[in-house]
Amino acid sequence: MDDQSQLTELTGEEAETLAAKALETEYVGRLEAYLADEHDESVPTESVQAFERADGVRAVSFAAEADAADGTPRPDVAITIHVDDGGVVQATAERHDTEDGTVDLVFPAEIAPKPEAAVNDLLEPGESVEVTVDEGDEITRYTIAL
Repeated sequence: MDDQSQLTELTGEEAETLAAKALETEYVGRLEAYLADEHDESVPTESVQAFERADGVRAVSFAAEADAADGTPRPDVAITIHVDDGGVVQATAERHDTEDGTVDLVFPAEIAPKPEAAVNDLLEPGESVEVTVDEGDEITRYTIAL
């Protein structure tokens, strides 16, 4: 197992502090503005989970409650922030559109991973998808047709 797959859940004050700091970052502000402007969505706060990877990187995810009515186990909107040595190393908004069967992965432009790296986490071995890349000054969006 690699360092990214070995997770330890953070709870209590440790998780709350990480969540509060993440919500104050410029990156979350940009993702929040994108969700509001483009999809009339807000940053979800119903479900907060915090973890530490074996390599010391901490992550906190904010997700809307999963909608059992649409038959998917994933929430419609989620934001995940990865922090290392007090700085944000990755920030992602994930938005599932069940009507058109797409998933948007949205990143602050300057810390967006390559499309292959971002999409591989969603795929099963041997599965392939079509990805549309939209790069802007503030935000980079990968739209995945599943």
